[in-house]
Amino acid sequence: MYDRFMKGVRTASLVMLAPAAVLAQGGRGAPGPQGGSEQGVPAIEKVSTTRHRATINGQDIGYTANAGTMVIRDADGKPRATVFYIAYTRDGQNAATRPVTFFFNGGPGSASIWLNEGIMSPMHPTMGPGGAQPAPPYDLVPNQYSPLAATDLVQVDAMMTGYSRPAPGVAVSEFTGQQNDIALFSQFVRNYLTKYQRWSSPKYLFGESYGTFRSAGMVNYLQQSEGIFLNGVMLLGTVLDFSNISPSASNDPPYAMFLPTYTASAWYHKRLPAELQKLTLAQAVQQSRDFAFGDYLVTLAKGNTLTDAEFDAAAQKVARFTGLPLQFVKNTNLRVDAGAFRTELLRDKREMLGRYDTRLTGLQGNASSLNQDYDPSDVAPTGAFMQAFMRYVQDSLDYHTDLQYMLSGQTGQWVYGGGGRGGGGFGGSPTTSQDLRVAMSKDPRLRVWVGSGYYDSATPFANAEYTFRHLGYGKAYTDRVSYDYFESGHMAYLNQESARQLSDAIQKFVRGGR
Repeated sequence: MYDRFMKGVRTASLVMLAPAAVLAQGGRGAPGPQGGSEQGVPAIEKVSTTRHRATINGQDIGYTANAGTMVIRDADGKPRATVFYIAYTRDGQNAATRPVTFFFNGGPGSASIWLNEGIMSPMHPTMGPGGAQPAPPYDLVPNQYSPLAATDLVQVDAMMTGYSRPAPGVAVSEFTGQQNDIALFSQFVRNYLTKYQRWSSPKYLFGESYGTFRSAGMVNYLQQSEGIFLNGVMLLGTVLDFSNISPSASNDPPYAMFLPTYTASAWYHKRLPAELQKLTLAQAVQQSRDFAFGDYLVTLAKGNTLTDAEFDAAAQKVARFTGLPLQFVKNTNLRVDAGAFRTELLRDKREMLGRYDTRLTGLQGNASSLNQDYDPSDVAPTGAFMQAFMRYVQDSLDYHTDLQYMLSGQTGQWVYGGGGRGGGGFGGSPTTSQDLRVAMSKDPRLRVWVGSGYYDSATPFANAEYTFRHLGYGKAYTDRVSYDYFESGHMAYLNQESARQLSDAIQKFVRGGR
């Protein structure tokens, strides 16, 4: 779920969803070790099995939890790594017909406790109103919105996150980077289906943030390399093509893709003109969307050939849909950067907006700066999620180890491209959109669900819309893609009402109702 810019990453794009600290997608600071064997631990399968009961959606549900490590081996059977996972399996169900959903966060070097604690686990921490940071100590309470009512759930942690580690003498770099990461997760899926005899079960992936990029690559890899065809793929906080969130002088479309998110954010903070402010959120966003993918794109494409009159008219409209001062919009040449928007909208109050959730605000030390002191939405869930998760793993799931549970990975350089079909989007930017398209072509029953938060300025919802409008040009594709929007940010589940809607969407999708 969260993602962060990271130094030391080799990629054709300047922007990536890198490990986000203390949050949904990864970690702060410089990249960790570059792939030596220092982190290697004995490759042993160690699983703790416990049984529980929980009230979910008003139902008393019995479930079995398996928390432990899965050994990943090479073609000769030699151990290469252990991958940590937690599987929640509803008791008394027929495995042949019971769906199983593998879920993971992004980063790319992030542990998956954010999805686990946010929506999937039958137990999770309480959060403040609207997903705000709660006060410690943090309560661990039943999660009435867990989709366990409809599908078994398997959390998977990426290499060098959680308790996932390479075997002694095996380099971390063998599991990191776009293709290695996709292969590792796919091999885990294969191993899990075999170990727990779930080959006949309906199978789903659920990825968040960079996890959506991974999911799109995995579905094609699973078909080609593992002979595994999925029933569906669920994407939350989607980015399949990094060029869509990487605006530049030669890449104008991302400015249009961010604009509806600016409108939603300005609407929430009551900064839109009166005629827009009085509309519902969806109505205001639709007007912005129509302008963004209509006149705005055409205007941007004209570049410096715009007449003064055209420039002024466009600036008036951009200011109208962003709530920003007209002169500020003109100074940006009609191209408002996401960071500039977050520091400018509430500058008169000396406040800045959160990147992952623009509803959340924080004090800006230097009210004239375009750089944020910190991200208010970055810090909100960290303490509560980490403490609740460790308490649950140790006390309830009875899993114990001397290893540190790492929120973010020490993965070193992350190499994109190579293999598959996802090496190059616009300007060589990383993409797995064509991997997903090919997988949908080969399997005409494969369905895709896309969930987006209106207030997510890390992976804006219009970038997902744009991606799927260009994924395949025909109803054979579009009829199998469904969308849901949440009045929340990147981590839709932090807001309780959005968590309920997200749970309903997941359950409806796996039951074949989308």
